[in-house]
Amino acid sequence: MKNLILLVAFCFILVSCDTKRTTQIGENTFVRGDKVYRVIDNEINEIGDLSGKAVRKFEVLKPTEKSYGIHSLSYVKEGASAQLDALYRGNFLYYRLTLKNFTDLKSAYNPGVFTIEFMDEFGFIIHTTEVPTNELVGMMGDNNVIQSYVFNGKTEMSSDINKSIKTYDVASSVKSKSQFSNSWGY
Repeated sequence: MKNLILLVAFCFILVSCDTKRTTQIGENTFVRGDKVYRVIDNEINEIGDLSGKAVRKFEVLKPTEKSYGIHSLSYVKEGASAQLDALYRGNFLYYRLTLKNFTDLKSAYNPGVFTIEFMDEFGFIIHTTEVPTNELVGMMGDNNVIQSYVFNGKTEMSSDINKSIKTYDVASSVKSKSQFSNSWGY
């Protein structure tokens, strides 16, 4: 919706400033005079020149994997930690959440949700995504024992939000089964 509003506003500005005709040729693409424009991530980018003799080659953005580091999950289990690696491509952040030292997650803990909170440089949460424990995949070691749990997922976000992410934290609703039995007197 923002792209449409931005496109309409840009078209009105161009029409009011000049008498050249603007023609929409795609969902986010339009021609103005001899130039071809496309709205990408709420920005108007020139992608072609119809009067040019040479064909210009556009460089494709090459995404790079970013490691957001390791955070402690000691509030759920002593010694447990979360590691987050991510890759941003085309309005989606593809991420891998790895839970370490949590080998008894599915046997000793009730089902719950891990919430990844992406934060900006001021510590404000600018985006969240949830990972249910039943979607975590156990990674087996050489001795056929679970070494860690991994979740590969994706979440939609704008490039502005992705650029603003400086750190993350993991919140959790996962509780030990022994906590429930002790609180009810069993």
